[in-house]
Amino acid sequence: MDEDIVQIQSNDCSTMNFLLPLIVGGPDMANIKALLGINVHNIKNCDSSNSIVSIDKINKKNLSSYLAGLFEGDGHIWISKDNVKKKHNPRFCITFSLKNKPLAKKLLGIIEFGHIRYKPKDNACVLIVSPVKGLKRIVDLINGELRTPKINQLFNLIDWLNNNHSSNIKKLPVNNKPLRDNSWLSGFIDADGSFSVQHTKVENNAKKRKVSCRLRIEQIILYPLTKISYFFVLNQIANFLRCKLLIRKQLSTNNEYYTLAASNRKSLLVIVNYLELYPLFSSKYLDYKDWSRAVKLILTDKHYTEKGLIEIDLIRNNMNNNRTYFNWDHLSKL
Repeated sequence: MDEDIVQIQSNDCSTMNFLLPLIVGGPDMANIKALLGINVHNIKNCDSSNSIVSIDKINKKNLSSYLAGLFEGDGHIWISKDNVKKKHNPRFCITFSLKNKPLAKKLLGIIEFGHIRYKPKDNACVLIVSPVKGLKRIVDLINGELRTPKINQLFNLIDWLNNNHSSNIKKLPVNNKPLRDNSWLSGFIDADGSFSVQHTKVENNAKKRKVSCRLRIEQIILYPLTKISYFFVLNQIANFLRCKLLIRKQLSTNNEYYTLAASNRKSLLVIVNYLELYPLFSSKYLDYKDWSRAVKLILTDKHYTEKGLIEIDLIRNNMNNNRTYFNWDHLSKL
């Protein structure tokens, strides 16, 4: 196994060759109460005479930004380099793990044009949109919502539609609005994020018992096609989640990645408050819901109680690859 070389890159672009200690900040009780009661607050504020119109607008906006984040994490747009006019339609693709087939089917139903390709050997399935009507719908949804260098692929698709189908689609620039304002980060986490609960026990040669929760996000440093850096958006995420942006270099390939691990108390509050407003839709939603139970134990200082430790171990042992039960009721919100 290759050993990773890890450097820390601070949010102001300076680089250090050592790991910083975990920063622990104590949220006040008002924030904890807000965290634990956020759903009740939202329900109260949804009562209005214009609720049907407002919800429709909100759902389309959230779908657009979520789909943009999902595409920028796990998607690509293929366009034939063949000079023969219109010989092959472009293909808009998003790859999912096979267990996330229900999400892929849900998105296909929303887009209405395309198909799903199954790749059992790779434990994956791919949502593929190639009909022109479907491509135009994709552009209508995510144009103006992208935040990474992958916007280059969307612009190429818009050029193809404009040149070959008499379209007049305007290329909207990178979205630089605050991450807290829409569901883009939810889509990006569904693609490139992971939740974990750690419980280090004294009997495992540790100096003391430690319980922690972490959200980890990783992305390659340079977009391969244009060599443009992902620094701006990854640094924006790190700032929003109140954690450090790191650089990881893999010795076997020499590839470098931006990586961040949000685990301090301030970070946990931000993550839970955000994801309660803008939920995930892949199977990571189920991991997040379990993970957030462990977070609440930490924020209320119950994680080191006998009951709390039992619950922490139960949560940790049934997340991610250990999950055997999947419920997809949350897709009704998409």
